[in-house]
Amino acid sequence: MRSLTLALILCTAAPTALLADTLMLPSRVARVTLYPWGATVVRVVDVAAPAGVHELIVPDLPMDTDSGSLRVAGQGVTIGAVNLQYDRLPVTETTPDPRIAAAEAEVKRLEGVVREDSTAIAAIRLRVDAANRQVAFLSKLGQVEGATPEDLRALSRMVGEEALTASQTAFAAEEEAKAAERAALDNLKALDQARKALAALTTGGKDFAALVAAVQTDASGTGTVEITTFTGNARWEAVYDLRLTRVGAARPALALERGVVVSQFSGEDWMGVDLVLSTARPSDQSEPSPVSPWLRRIGPPEPPAPVMAAPRFESKGLFDSYAEAEAAPLVETASLEMMGATVTYRYGAAVDIRDGVEALRLKLDTLALAPEVVAEAVPSRDETAFLVAKAVNDSGQVLLPGQATLFLDGAMVGLANLPLTAAGADMRLGFGPIDGLVLTRTVPAKTEGDRGLISKTNQQNETAVLTVENLTNETWPLRVLDRVPYSEQEDLVITYKATPAATTADVDGKRGVLAWQSVLAPGKSQTIRLETTLSWPADQVLR
Repeated sequence: MRSLTLALILCTAAPTALLADTLMLPSRVARVTLYPWGATVVRVVDVAAPAGVHELIVPDLPMDTDSGSLRVAGQGVTIGAVNLQYDRLPVTETTPDPRIAAAEAEVKRLEGVVREDSTAIAAIRLRVDAANRQVAFLSKLGQVEGATPEDLRALSRMVGEEALTASQTAFAAEEEAKAAERAALDNLKALDQARKALAALTTGGKDFAALVAAVQTDASGTGTVEITTFTGNARWEAVYDLRLTRVGAARPALALERGVVVSQFSGEDWMGVDLVLSTARPSDQSEPSPVSPWLRRIGPPEPPAPVMAAPRFESKGLFDSYAEAEAAPLVETASLEMMGATVTYRYGAAVDIRDGVEALRLKLDTLALAPEVVAEAVPSRDETAFLVAKAVNDSGQVLLPGQATLFLDGAMVGLANLPLTAAGADMRLGFGPIDGLVLTRTVPAKTEGDRGLISKTNQQNETAVLTVENLTNETWPLRVLDRVPYSEQEDLVITYKATPAATTADVDGKRGVLAWQSVLAPGKSQTIRLETTLSWPADQVLR
């Protein structure tokens, strides 16, 4: 039982205590601004009343309407005190929604038509039954005893003629009944559609809140009231179709088709609304986090904590090395944060978003990008190279994070998550394996032992051979990736030799990651020899 009164400024000189009459008017959702989580809903009430002060009741607000975000404004109407009521709705002579009244009238009309069809079909069936009974009666007349041959011949002619007439009547009535049933099917389908239309307009038993406001109309007697609310039961996210075209094109082309998936569970349908998509997040943090003082102390070292003995297990397997296992390092995770100015997208056409819709997809536009295509090979992990497209986001717009469906020459090849990509930033996307580029990585030599007479050291040598074989009929720009270990300790010395030398070292800032770039013709292969040496003191172990 809640009744919340919003203190709004009363901008009228007329006394609001004397209300001329009560207006109960429905509202319609006109505009919706969707956020990644939540939505601002603007509903409009058309007011037509004599000039003066009235009590306006809008009974169809969602039950979970937030009074804190409620805003009421008028055009041609002055708004006074506003009251939001939930459980104790005002008692008035209700005027039904004209749309619902029309839908109910159509359902009743079609129900009458269907009843008339059923009655007509039943009457035709009675004629069929009567004709069949007549035929049965006539068939018994031929069983008369003691009749002369002349009487039997006359009776036979009469029975035959009458039976034929009755059978023809039954057949015609049966055909008429079937035709009437076929015609009645159209009316049954129309009745089913009318009932569905009525169900879409009715509330389905859901509770609603009512807005009660004092309003004053001017001399024209017409105006509109706009009611703005916020709901957290709606969201949108970006989705993409990325189409890479190579076959039949002078140079590769990448089309980025942008769309959105929207959903809402607000308790009402949004039909024919103007839709705006915004990257603003009104439900999230709106100010910087505070920085608290940081007190540090020094003191004597604390004694080491006792180590609890590991439990013993009878079974052999996973837990055999429980006591010797090292503690897993603490991994810092980072979540994506949207930064920068708010971006809004205004959808061009009116949109219907029904309550409970989980994935309504809307198309925005298509961006044309100029990709650089390369075959990327990782012999240490994969058996084939992969087609990778790199492009610059030169659209001048921020690409929001979202799921992307990848197409290569019209065929779907996979799914990917497109990260937040600022204007001018690089994009990198994989478009599936290239089965004709075969990869192998072998280790023909690997040794480990100690060296030296006075100062002994441990040493490990490894030789790896990377091979890429082109079994396709086209020339590929190739990029091969592998790695060598790196050290941050002076006592652990690591050297390597690559033949041929790597084109790039520490790729993308990753220490020890090497890249070789080349062009591989059809039927050719590329071999890379990678020799690595690790040396460390004899009293240490390599981890």
